[in-house]
Amino acid sequence: MEIDVSGSNLSYTTGDHIAVWPTNAGKEVDRFLRITNHLEKRHTVIGVKGLDATAKVPFPSPTTYDAAIRYHMEICAPVSRQFVSQLAQFASTDAIKTEITKMGGDKDYFHEKVASKNFNIAQFLEWVSNGEPWEKVPFSLFIEALNKIQPRYYSISSSSLVSPKKITVTAVVESFEVPGAPHVVKGVTTNYLLALKQKQHGDAHPDPNGLDYAIMGPRNKYDGIHVPVHVRHSNFKLPSDPSKPVIMVGPGTGVAPFRAFVQERAQQAKNGENVGKTLLFFGCRRKSEDFMYEEEWKQWGADLGDNFELITAFSRDGPNKVYVQHKLKERAQEINELLEQKAYFYVCGDAAQMAREVNELMGTIISEKRGVAKSRAEEIVKGMRASNQYQEDVWS
Repeated sequence: MEIDVSGSNLSYTTGDHIAVWPTNAGKEVDRFLRITNHLEKRHTVIGVKGLDATAKVPFPSPTTYDAAIRYHMEICAPVSRQFVSQLAQFASTDAIKTEITKMGGDKDYFHEKVASKNFNIAQFLEWVSNGEPWEKVPFSLFIEALNKIQPRYYSISSSSLVSPKKITVTAVVESFEVPGAPHVVKGVTTNYLLALKQKQHGDAHPDPNGLDYAIMGPRNKYDGIHVPVHVRHSNFKLPSDPSKPVIMVGPGTGVAPFRAFVQERAQQAKNGENVGKTLLFFGCRRKSEDFMYEEEWKQWGADLGDNFELITAFSRDGPNKVYVQHKLKERAQEINELLEQKAYFYVCGDAAQMAREVNELMGTIISEKRGVAKSRAEEIVKGMRASNQYQEDVWS
């Protein structure tokens, strides 16, 4: 998706992040209003003020129940055990009160019954009361207990050298089933962006996955084609000297900033600059289904010539699962040689598994190829990190 920032005061440099401020899906707004017994009062104007001078109201006031829930409250986040324990006093029956009290006091029980199913607050209330509205919970408690809706950050996948006024976002529209849960978990922001895309492509009433987003915004502020964003500057940057070699590891949507990096280095090469070796390790499940930017890599490869190489790992296309980690092992000799030439090493994607394994693998490669102890190799990797020769843009 491209976001046109011309006419705004926004600017970015290659490697930065864009923050998208989402709107909650209409389906979840309606669920929340229904289970808290505010459906009929959704457009009632309310005033919200703090009880003491230090209490800051997290959204504009006056407002309506609908506007507060739709645009300002993080109603789709997993419900917390602390909040659940606060709700016991408002239960409509002793049985529900006993159950919720147990959930609030027993961490393991809460995980088994609630956290493992990824319930948001309204889904939890529906489930535990079998759909009976929770009429006694004061709305002020929801305001206090639920976070203010937060922006979602995406690595910008375009080069500011090539596209200074258009920011590209690379994202997967999230939708996944949780075993044992009565609902499908939907990504709040990615589905919101999908609704905007559908609107741009001529759909008068976009409704991705039945979620029904109010893409016109509060008081039609966004008129169906604007989206509230800001740019967060990042230290995840290409070397200032383009002749330096770079090694990039980005499976899945982790390839986003590397699309920008390769696009930039291809443009630098076209401009006559001396561009160093550019290696990109990209992985996805199947070449036929999710090989992102396949044609663009070919074009930029032509611009960069022998200095660009795309090494792919398609984990489900062969008899054995092959990941970027396996491909890095295969190219261990070349990687070590490039690192000794002060190549910059970049990783983008999943922090918990992929990035951690790549970090360990780098220590192994350096240890084996340089004939040094593993502890010494780990110190070398730490030194690379400290000098920004090894950079990560990761998420959990």
